Amino acid sequence: MDRRDFLKAAGLAGLGIVSPFGVRTARAQEEGPYTGPFFVLVNAAGGWDPTSLCDPKGRANEEESDPMNYYFTGDIGQAGNIRYAPVAGNQAFFEKHYQKIMVINGVDTTTNGHDSGSRHTWSGRLAEGYPALGAFLSASVAASKPLAFISNGGFDETQGLVAPTRTGDTGSLSRIAYPNRLDPSNEASELFTPATQARLQAAQRARLDRMQERQRLPRLKKAMGALYVARSGENEIQRLTEFMPTDLDRSNNGLIRQAQVALAAYRAGVCASVNLSTGGFDTHGDHDNRHFPSLQRITEGVDFLWEEAARQGIADKLVVVVGSDFGRTPGYNAQNGKDHWSITSMMLMGQGVPGNRVVGSTTDRHRPIALDPTTLAPSEAGVRIKPGHVHRAIRQLAGLTGSSLDRLFPIVEEDLPLLG
Repeated sequence: MDRRDFLKAAGLAGLGIVSPFGVRTARAQEEGPYTGPFFVLVNAAGGWDPTSLCDPKGRANEEESDPMNYYFTGDIGQAGNIRYAPVAGNQAFFEKHYQKIMVINGVDTTTNGHDSGSRHTWSGRLAEGYPALGAFLSASVAASKPLAFISNGGFDETQGLVAPTRTGDTGSLSRIAYPNRLDPSNEASELFTPATQARLQAAQRARLDRMQERQRLPRLKKAMGALYVARSGENEIQRLTEFMPTDLDRSNNGLIRQAQVALAAYRAGVCASVNLSTGGFDTHGDHDNRHFPSLQRITEGVDFLWEEAARQGIADKLVVVVGSDFGRTPGYNAQNGKDHWSITSMMLMGQGVPGNRVVGSTTDRHRPIALDPTTLAPSEAGVRIKPGHVHRAIRQLAGLTGSSLDRLFPIVEEDLPLLG
């Protein structure tokens, strides 16, 4: 496969594997596979309803004129310290995983716009100009890896820190991983012998090193990096194909398939963070019938992620963050739907996250209750939890507080002891 065919195949697969800082050198590849924490960010696109999930608000009786929800307060479930709405697959999910779940309720995104809400939730800042959490994390711990940040949707702005990789057709992945074969699945179809291939790669690397030494313009260095990856980046991607499941899930829950590819990339040592994303949450009409199946895709997808990670022996490496653009309005509109509401919830799970814990709260009509910044107890003189508070906690969890990227993209909110 020549460079032009490679780039064409990469486009078909949705792969953006060019390093924004130029060439990934041989030294970077010799650093070995990435084995640190694997950050999985699960996006509920469209604005989910926390009162139908982890911040339940039921109705007292059937005569209630403007109920928050149609289920009854007495039916609200509880697993450990975590209360959950008695709908969709919530009971099975929370009873199984509550010991590793931390719920953060009353998160104020300060917006009800999809773009701004998604940006605030996943970058920690409402205004533009900050990288997505996945990009920030992967650039901090594994910037040299070819698939360091995989995105399946949601806010994935990188601010040039690392290239997002959008996975799609796994057949294209195989063609990219084995460009020296006429048939990617046939080892006997190689165009060149291994010795010839090694000499070609060495000559390409040496030529590019000479060109890089003479070049001072960052934009041209970036273009050279694109060429280098196109010609010599296949070895690391081959490791991904080695861990890829033979049969990807074909159910109607895309999160499961996304999780399969993500776990394969992590086990291959080429990925540090991933955006998993599923939609269907912008339910302005017929809320319950449309929203609950979307919530069940989230809980089933996250459950699969943990089950599969445990089966592969890497569950202790996961850090999972689940969030959405914003929440849904208290009560129902004339179309039996719910509109945009700035108050939402987030869930954290995994390495270093104290499970069976709920931080923050809301009123019966889902308005945020301020909390004391030291004790996290409700306080009228306290602060509202913002996405930035959560991001500060995640950066601290990842050991990135005070790092160069942390200083370059500072979070303005104060530290809260969210993780204990």
